[in-house]
Amino acid sequence: MGEVGKLYKLDPIKIISMGNNKFYKTTSLNVLKIYRFLKTVQNNGTDFSTVGEIARGTGLHKWTVSRTLDIWMSPIVEMMIPEELEDVGLRLKLVKLTNLNLSEEQVLRLLKIRLY
Repeated sequence: MGEVGKLYKLDPIKIISMGNNKFYKTTSLNVLKIYRFLKTVQNNGTDFSTVGEIARGTGLHKWTVSRTLDIWMSPIVEMMIPEELEDVGLRLKLVKLTNLNLSEEQVLRLLKIRLY
């Protein structure tokens, strides 16, 4: 996973102007970090990732990752919470991308559409 972590020291990215932002100014960067991580991990053969793995790979806090996935990325990710583990008291959220063929610009466009 060390190689994956190197990808997320954000190299200069062209961020699409979002106009009047209705979210924190780093939300678009966080969405891109999570998207890049999930895409890299799925291309390497891992199907689902946990919120903790995504947090370690992107350098974001678990709470930030979970909230970003729930609020901003729900159209492009598939999330699963196994009931068997929830019955025992563990709340584990498993996440994977629904479509690996989306470009980063399309992901940001979805974020902009989500605002209105």
